[in-house]
Amino acid sequence: MATSGSSPPPYMQAAQLCQFNDAYQLNTVLTPSLRDNEILVKIHAAGFCHSDLQVIQGEFSSKLPIVPSHEPAGIIVQKGSACDSTFQVGDRVGVLNFKNACGGCTGCRLAKSRNEPCQQTALDPRWCDHREMAGFKHDGAFAEYMVADPSTTVRLPDELAFEQAAPLMCAGATVWGALEKATAGLLPGDTVAIVGIGGLGHLGVQFAKALGFRTIAIDSREAGRRLASDVPSEALNPDLIVDSLAPDATQEIFKFTDGEGIAAAVVCTDSLPANEWAPSLLRIQGTLVLLGLPREKWRFDASAIVFKELMLRGSYVTSRESTERMMEVVEKHGIRSFLTVVEFHDVAKVVDMYKDKTFSGRIVVKIAS
Repeated sequence: MATSGSSPPPYMQAAQLCQFNDAYQLNTVLTPSLRDNEILVKIHAAGFCHSDLQVIQGEFSSKLPIVPSHEPAGIIVQKGSACDSTFQVGDRVGVLNFKNACGGCTGCRLAKSRNEPCQQTALDPRWCDHREMAGFKHDGAFAEYMVADPSTTVRLPDELAFEQAAPLMCAGATVWGALEKATAGLLPGDTVAIVGIGGLGHLGVQFAKALGFRTIAIDSREAGRRLASDVPSEALNPDLIVDSLAPDATQEIFKFTDGEGIAAAVVCTDSLPANEWAPSLLRIQGTLVLLGLPREKWRFDASAIVFKELMLRGSYVTSRESTERMMEVVEKHGIRSFLTVVEFHDVAKVVDMYKDKTFSGRIVVKIAS
């Protein structure tokens, strides 16, 4: 197979999940080979996400052993022969999880017909019935090299460190995509709430502020409320921070909005009480976007949804085009994640770190200098 770029070594180091509910093992494995339509990325940093914990627990029925992580950032070292000139060897890139759409299934046909006007010929692998999912069903980013699909690859701003870029490829893209859906048709100065201030919510607050919305950060945990104000610049601070368990939480929010209610909210937690409460905060024809995946079914007050004509919708990461818009905002406003960086040889420690109840922010594994 003809490719451009230097040949990587035949073997590489990779962290693998070999048994469910067990620690990662650092092993020597074959370096992946490319198909004609793929690129090879030398991974510099990769993030640990809540979904990675679900993989460990067997919730995705992944075939083992598997290389985890779906939040990669690195440098292109090789291109397949069918790749166009969109990306070049040496480009700094981040990679979204889904790849290699088949182009012929129902999901691909529907996605193509509904794509953004400037992308009518492109496929969105999120909706492909036969999509490949790095870190879930196929090998991911806790490795020295990873195969990527150019259609879900984005160029990184030069000043953005790989460690900061990695969480943007899932946490950032997920909350950004939800925020775009939640705020469609809103005006700068409208009030937006981010419910649940963890790795996603921390970025969501900054995105909402950067887009010009009055922003409320809501969390029942003291650690989450502290994280809400730990932002790179004063301009990205939320306008109001609310403890959702406080007896006057609802009144405080309606007072802040002059009795109107919130125009839109993104719920970044799977807490059933938080999700059940959130619609009551919305103004007439407000929008609620749901990101949490509780094990039990959601419970919502139908009367509030009907009589206030609320819109509740889901959001599934986001497209490459949307991620590129996110990167422009990240670059312009200096948006950053609160990180804990772990060296590659300590990758087995990340699960226990993540489970610690005092932990906040995002974990990123540094794989190459």
